[in-house]
Amino acid sequence: MKRNLILSGKIVVSFFLLIYLFNKTDIVNILSAMKSARIPLLILSFSLISVGFILSSLRWKILLDAQNIRISMWKLTKYYLVGSFFNNFLPTTIGGDIFRTYEVSKSSGSMTQSFAIIMVERLTGIFALIVYSILGLQIGYSTFGNFLMVWVAGSVFIISMIILILGVRLQGGVLKENTNTNIFSKARSMINKVLYTIYLYKDKKKVLFKALILGFILQFNVIIFFYLISCSLDLKPQFYYFLIIIPLIHIILMFPVSINGIGIRENIFIFFLSKIGVCAATSVAVSWLAFGMVLIYAVFGGIIYAFK
Repeated sequence: MKRNLILSGKIVVSFFLLIYLFNKTDIVNILSAMKSARIPLLILSFSLISVGFILSSLRWKILLDAQNIRISMWKLTKYYLVGSFFNNFLPTTIGGDIFRTYEVSKSSGSMTQSFAIIMVERLTGIFALIVYSILGLQIGYSTFGNFLMVWVAGSVFIISMIILILGVRLQGGVLKENTNTNIFSKARSMINKVLYTIYLYKDKKKVLFKALILGFILQFNVIIFFYLISCSLDLKPQFYYFLIIIPLIHIILMFPVSINGIGIRENIFIFFLSKIGVCAATSVAVSWLAFGMVLIYAVFGGIIYAFK
């Protein structure tokens, strides 16, 4: 019942955000902007998604190898593709992580350890996003002003409150089992397990360093991906501008308040790109072209899963 209410709430949010969007611009103008895109640059940007999957799989493999879980790059890349299918065609972004956890647990023998390693992998990506965002804040303050300061203050407050409420503790690197059954105790227990997995890497700093470096390269690849799409539409923005906004956009999209970011994604692109004089229709075109390319890979992942 609770899950249905949350899903219904997300649908309502996406619905009203789309209504708000189409009050700003006409879908005909959006499609016209998309049709004007230069195909060679779109093909180049499309190929960068493959690079992203390979980089992600390599980072995952490095973390798995460090825990003596041996899985080939080919298999991990397939798992990522199938995970992308679940992420984009289910009303939640964790479906792909659940699938990846299940597949790796066949080799590791532990669902908890497999999930925790994926969380460590995600944390390296989030860390890279935060660093890029902080750098962007310094560069882009004159453009965005107080909005960025509010974002920083809000993020710090939310993270602090989560830590205080959950009361996450890991003492002496020993995993504390939790026998309580309420939702907060379960959440605390799961986070402790993730922290324990991070603890297992404490003597493998080179492994974590490699994973972090790959996280930075991966996020930079995403920035180039969006930059090339904007160039295909003849926007010709300064590259540093995308270095500022893309990490911020992805951090905002991490908050699960709509169906797979629908509605939020389009409006947030309008907000940021309007700062450099891009019209609403073209801003949405950038968003939809990028999302459409990701969906093509997700469909391919679905085909792999069907034959699996």
